[in-house]
Amino acid sequence: MLFNTAQFAIFFAAVLLVYRLLPRNGRNIWLLGTSLLFYFLWIPSYLLLLLADIAVNYALMRGIARGARPKLYLAASIVFTLGLLAYFKYAAFALETLGLFAGPLLGADAPLREVLLPLGISFYSFQILALQIDVYRGVFAAPQSLSRYALFVCFFPQLVAGPILRGREFLPQLERGGEFDPERTRRGLWLLASGVAKKVIVGDFLLGPFVDAVFENPGVADAPVHLLALYSFAFQIYFDFSGYTDMARGMACLLGFELPLNFREPYLSRNPAEFWRRWHMTLSRWLRDYLYIPLGGNRHGPGRTQVNLLLTMLLGGLWHGAAWNFVIWGGLHGVLLVAHRWLSGPRHDEERSLGPADAWRILLCFHAVCLLWVFFRADTFADALVFLERLVTGSYRVDWPLLPALVVLFCALLHVGERSLRPRLPRVRAALGDGAIGGAVEGVAFGVVAALALAASGVGAEFIYFQF
Repeated sequence: MLFNTAQFAIFFAAVLLVYRLLPRNGRNIWLLGTSLLFYFLWIPSYLLLLLADIAVNYALMRGIARGARPKLYLAASIVFTLGLLAYFKYAAFALETLGLFAGPLLGADAPLREVLLPLGISFYSFQILALQIDVYRGVFAAPQSLSRYALFVCFFPQLVAGPILRGREFLPQLERGGEFDPERTRRGLWLLASGVAKKVIVGDFLLGPFVDAVFENPGVADAPVHLLALYSFAFQIYFDFSGYTDMARGMACLLGFELPLNFREPYLSRNPAEFWRRWHMTLSRWLRDYLYIPLGGNRHGPGRTQVNLLLTMLLGGLWHGAAWNFVIWGGLHGVLLVAHRWLSGPRHDEERSLGPADAWRILLCFHAVCLLWVFFRADTFADALVFLERLVTGSYRVDWPLLPALVVLFCALLHVGERSLRPRLPRVRAALGDGAIGGAVEGVAFGVVAALALAASGVGAEFIYFQF
């Protein structure tokens, strides 16, 4: 079930209603059962794979916690978890690559077998490994309850596309059980509404059809059309993915839990390092803590640091998809990070307020990120090159399509406004008061979002990150 469907709305409403009526000691079992049902309704047989992943890794985690040969248990967990991920996500890609290089020598292509990717396996595999490593490092105690561990892995609001949770962020909440208060419920409703609006209205209705038309036929339209498609996809993937995250966080709030922030206006970043602190933040922290730092981080001189950055981003790109386009996309982001570090040195200016002098840095970083999105979105490497060639060599002395240009401008203003509007919304609600007027205004706002989403739902599509 996709989050942006009537079927899921009915499913979640039923889950929430029963959950809030249950006593605290029965809520986690209900959530675990409904999370497994959610997964079962996608491909029933893959539920057995998820359960096997949970059972094996729980047993190995208990072995790590006992302290007898913990490194062996950790290694077994890493091999098992990454082995499943590699088979289902990368086996066909590896065979295809082998056939590309070895086929002419062997006189035959490597045999290919299409394997459907299990839902959310990239996300819950990283979540499992993070907890195993934290238990091994002694920074978090292994959970004693198998059911609580299973719910940590397969909590359905964030199972499919994150945020990627750490044990210390979520397991203590599960131990306490869902905690309700009016402010958390209100925040959950607003997050859910904003996520639906971002995904269905902006991502699918305003941006999706134009992006698909241009990227499916690269090089056909004029250069201005390609430029607007470049900007449009940058905003589409942001509003699509951050919309999913808002919906996941909103549903978690309604169930009494808090999930971590995953986006913080990434296109207002002033450099590539800041972009990756603001885009898909839980993945960026995972790559830093469990890959970049274990590789040596910046502890062994500038040369080794640059190699570690490149390797981390190459593997981060491969995590996104089993195709050379994603490897190239990740590698080029690694080049940007290396270049930024070489030109400016390590800088930590994320929290510094923006000023007029930052405008050119933001525009430069935004356009660099947009250009690299071409490799992410294009079907093939050849299509990406055709798209980029039209951007560079095409004529801009033609009529620009007005509607796509206005949509891009609207999205840019909306994205810029997020940083200033988010902290002001609670103050607006507080000014209206908790009485009838405030409730009526909120009700009208939710009604408008629901009506717009319903009107735009005919062009709805699955979330972009569901394929990962």
